[in-house]
Amino acid sequence: MTCRLTQVMFALLIVCFGASTSAQSKDSFPDKPITLVVPYPAGQSVDSLARMIGEGLTKYLGQPVIIDNKAGAGGTIGSKYLIRMPADGYTLSMNASGPLGIAPHLFKEANYDPRKDFTPIMAVAAVAQTLVVSSKTNIKTVADLIAAARNRPNGLNFGSPGNGSTSHLTQEMFKQLAGVKMQHVPYKGGPAAVTDLLGGQIDVLFEAAPLVLPFINRGELRALAVSTAKPIDTLPNVLTIASQGLPGFEAVGWMGIVGPAGMDPVRVQVLSQALKQSISDPSIRAKLDSTGMLTIGGSPKEFADFIETEYAKWGAVIQQAGVKLE
Repeated sequence: MTCRLTQVMFALLIVCFGASTSAQSKDSFPDKPITLVVPYPAGQSVDSLARMIGEGLTKYLGQPVIIDNKAGAGGTIGSKYLIRMPADGYTLSMNASGPLGIAPHLFKEANYDPRKDFTPIMAVAAVAQTLVVSSKTNIKTVADLIAAARNRPNGLNFGSPGNGSTSHLTQEMFKQLAGVKMQHVPYKGGPAAVTDLLGGQIDVLFEAAPLVLPFINRGELRALAVSTAKPIDTLPNVLTIASQGLPGFEAVGWMGIVGPAGMDPVRVQVLSQALKQSISDPSIRAKLDSTGMLTIGGSPKEFADFIETEYAKWGAVIQQAGVKLE
C-alpha cells in the first residue's frame, strides 16, 4: 500500500512539474533575441519601419531585435525564407503589401500563399498613394483627369516606380474603375518618375505621399487626390479619390508583422501586445509621424482578414490589366 501511494505521488509530482515547466516556458517568452526579417534592402521604407518598431519591441519585450535584410524578387525571397523558419516566435518579418498581396500573383517562383503560409500578428502602418500632376497642367481635379483620358485614349502617360509596383497597380485600378485608357511608363524607382513628371515627360503619377509632399508644398506638383478612404493629416485639403466620383476606391502600401504559419496563439498575443505598446509609444510615434506613415494597429484576426481582402483585390486588378513580369 505504501509503495503504491508513493508511485501515485511521484506520478502527480511529474505531472505538476511538467505543467509548471510548460507554463513557465510560455510566461518567459521571449527569453532570447528575436530576428525580424525584412524582404527589402536596407534604407527602404519597410526597413526603416522595421528598425523603428524593433526599438519598441526591444523595449517592451526586454530582448534585442535583430534586423535581417533578405531582399530580392519583389520581396518573395525573404518571405519564403520566413516560411522555412521554426514557428516559435523568434523569427518574424516586417512584411508588406508587395510580398503578401501582389507578388504571388506576379512571380511564378513565389510558390506560397500569403493567406495560409504565415501567422498574421499586426498591421503596423500604411503609406497613402497620392495622385499628382505637374502644376503647369490644366488638369486640376480627378474629373479633369478622367475627361482628358477619355478624350485621348492612351494619349496620357502615367509613370510608376516599376512594373507591378503598388503605384503601377493603383493606376491600373484607377483606369479600370474610371473606364479610361492611359499608357504606362515604368521607371527604376519613384524619384526618377517624379523627375520626369516635373519635366513633362509623363502626365500623371501615383506615388507615396512622403516622396511627393515636398514638391507639392513648393508648388511644383499638384495633388489631385489621395488613395486612402479618408483625407490624410499631411494633405488635409486634398480630397480622396472615392469622394471624387469613384466610390469605394482605396489603395495603400501597407506593412505589418507576420511569423511562420502555426505559431502558438499565446506567443502571438504577447507579440501583438508589445506591438500595440510600440506604436503608442510617444518617441516611436513621433518617428512614424515624421515619415508620413499612417499607423494601423488592430488584432491578429483583423490583419488576417485584411491580407485576405488585399490578396483578392490585387489579384483581380492584375488579372484584368494583364500585368506580367518577365
